Amino acid sequence: MKACALGKNWPPLPWVDRRLRNAQDEMDGLVVINMGWKKVAQFEDYAQAHAALAELAKKSFSLPEPDRRLYYLQACLSLDSFCAFSEGKLPKLTDQVGLFLHADCAPVSQAYLEERCAKLQQLFTQRGYNGTLKENTAKWEAENRVPADQVQSTMDELMVTARELTGRFLPLPEAHYHCVTERGGAFSARSDYDHLRVIVNIEPAYTLQALKHLVCHEAYPGHYMQFTMRKVLWEQGLAAADGLLSVCNHSSSSTFEGIADMGGRFIGWEDTDDDRIFSVLSEIKSSMGTLSSYQMNVLHWSDDQIRASMAQWPLLGGPGAIKSRLTFVRDPSRAALIWSYWRGDQALRNVLDRVEAKDMPRFYDYIYGRLHTPASLQLFV
Repeated sequence: MKACALGKNWPPLPWVDRRLRNAQDEMDGLVVINMGWKKVAQFEDYAQAHAALAELAKKSFSLPEPDRRLYYLQACLSLDSFCAFSEGKLPKLTDQVGLFLHADCAPVSQAYLEERCAKLQQLFTQRGYNGTLKENTAKWEAENRVPADQVQSTMDELMVTARELTGRFLPLPEAHYHCVTERGGAFSARSDYDHLRVIVNIEPAYTLQALKHLVCHEAYPGHYMQFTMRKVLWEQGLAAADGLLSVCNHSSSSTFEGIADMGGRFIGWEDTDDDRIFSVLSEIKSSMGTLSSYQMNVLHWSDDQIRASMAQWPLLGGPGAIKSRLTFVRDPSRAALIWSYWRGDQALRNVLDRVEAKDMPRFYDYIYGRLHTPASLQLFV
């Protein structure tokens, strides 16, 4: 892989560390993973942090590359907005989505869901299913379900194949990822980079296609490769140090998740009818995350009302998936973050759909070698 020549001399961002808020919960804050960041800017209060970010935003205009200028400017606004949120000055969820993520803050529309459902029913009809959409979804899910006690071994087997396919276009790390399972939590799966593992919550039910998606998203060519490439390129002097941190509720969150979600497409794992069915079901579930968060945190619906709304649409994972989703969007620090998945998919697709095959190596350099916002991603030419 030919790395991007980003340089090491650009100004560091004064990232908001989880400890700045004096939080009791270690998961409270922005920084999720630190792969070697050494510089820490200490501020006596939020006023100093706001002033430092304003000065850094001005300096961003001197950066030589248009996408990096835009990225840093939006990153500063994200961090400044998160400081305001931490001070209790940004209470509206839609403002948080727009200012943290720089994403469209509207929840999914019924028209979009209906269009995806029509596409899904068309795929089921082509497969010979003849029931209602919910009946067809339930039948398909039952036919493709992986028992909970086989999730770990299935994930490990799938990672072997995904790693080999990823190695055809990205340099692979020597260390291999593996899977462990647990029950409960506000997630389906998460990448534990420090321990080289994917943690899968087996309370929701999974199909084989869902596990393929999790492998691609969390490991190959998703988060594990994203973390690894950014660290290695920085060590080689070819990438900026901001890539050493994985952050949430940030201008890079949507593209970070979108790149991971496109992993199956990158390695050619979306080529069967079952994969295509799952892809539409995944779009429905991902987009509905925005609706569930909006209903809970803006409309102040009860859990029962939100469950009834979710039940109108074809969803995978059963009661465990619904429980996990409600737990996720109830957390004030995650209520906006859930927009990053669906909006990230959209941002990546908008660019990927216009990139010709001959330009894909350069595109991989662009997305794995530096951080992006949805807007800076669009500047790839």
